[in-house]
Amino acid sequence: MSDSPLSPAALRARIQHLLYQLPPVQRADERLHQVEQDVLQGLKHRLEGLESPGSLAGAADSFQQLLEVSMEQSQEQARAMLVSQILAGTTADEARLLAALSDGSGFPMLTLYTGGRLSPGVVHYRHSNIGRAAGIQCTDFIAFYLSRLFARGLVVAAGFSEARRTDYELLEGDSDYRKAEEALKAHSPKLKVRRETLHMSPLGSKVWALLGEDAASEE
Repeated sequence: MSDSPLSPAALRARIQHLLYQLPPVQRADERLHQVEQDVLQGLKHRLEGLESPGSLAGAADSFQQLLEVSMEQSQEQARAMLVSQILAGTTADEARLLAALSDGSGFPMLTLYTGGRLSPGVVHYRHSNIGRAAGIQCTDFIAFYLSRLFARGLVVAAGFSEARRTDYELLEGDSDYRKAEEALKAHSPKLKVRRETLHMSPLGSKVWALLGEDAASEE
C-alpha cells in the first residue's frame, strides 16, 4: 500500500527530493527563508528592537515585549518562531547533514575526548563520514559542523555499531582525523577515542517534522 501524500514517510521523501534538487546553498537558504516567512511581519518588527537591550532596564523592556508578543501569537506562529530561532545561523552544509539524518539513518563517528572512567569526559573533536555521504562542500569542517549541531541539541551520539566496524577503521585512517588526533595529543596526552553512531536527536526529529507540516500546508 502506497504512502498517503501527508504521511511522515511521504513528506520526508518530498522534502529530501526538493533538498537534493536544489544547489547546496540555495537548498538551505530556501528552507530557512520559508521558515522565517511563517512569522507574522508585524511580530518580526516588534522583535527587531530586542537585539541590543544595552542595560537591565532595556532587558526588562525586551522581556516585556516578548510577553506581549506571546499574548498575540497563535500556536502555529509560536512554533514557526521557535523553529526559526533553532535554525538561526544554520549553514547550507549543516542543512544537508540534517537532511541525511532525517530518515533515521545512523553514521559512524569517532569522538576524541579526555575524562575518567566515571565521567563522560570533555569532547575535543568529532569525525564522521556523513559529510561525504551528504555531499557537503566543506568536508574538512565536518568536526566544526558536528560540534554546532550537538550544541544545539539537533543530533545525538549512540553506541558502537558492530555492523559499521569497517567504516570506523576507514575513518581512523582519514588524514584529517589523524592530523587532529596528533595535534590534540600534544596538549592532552590522555586523549581517548570512542567509536559512536551519529543520529538525529528527538529535538532534531521534531523540528524536521514541523518543517514537513509546513511544507504540507502549502500544497
